[in-house]
Amino acid sequence: MGLVLIQSHPARLLTTRLRITVALIWTTLIFTLRILYWGRTKSGWLLTPGFLLHGWLLLAVNIFFYAYLCWLGFWFIRGTTGRERFFMMGWFADLLLWPLQMLRPEWAVVIKHIGAFGIAVALLAALSLLLEMPDASDPSTSTNAT
Repeated sequence: MGLVLIQSHPARLLTTRLRITVALIWTTLIFTLRILYWGRTKSGWLLTPGFLLHGWLLLAVNIFFYAYLCWLGFWFIRGTTGRERFFMMGWFADLLLWPLQMLRPEWAVVIKHIGAFGIAVALLAALSLLLEMPDASDPSTSTNAT
């Protein structure tokens, strides 16, 4: 009999007000920067040519990092549920489509729109999670064990 790792309950990453607030602030910052610098960003690789990385080695390292981001995106999205999953899908939609701009430059505008839409979805999901989170100091939301 083989070992099967099945996660019966998805892990929650945004569980406290502090985590949700940090996620909301970070997402708002990224969304604002995308709006302000919409056409000014130049697409490029994750790592640029430098002292040690050139040619095929640079390409291999960039492909490795991109594959790692895809793997992280799959596990983060798979490991969440509800609005938290929308938050993760919004962030990873922006990150995972980004390298396609280098392969097909004519898709760059569409990919930027999809990325901005993904960040907007993540922003709204984080905001709804923050508004849904019960306040720990509110006595009506706490349960009495006595």
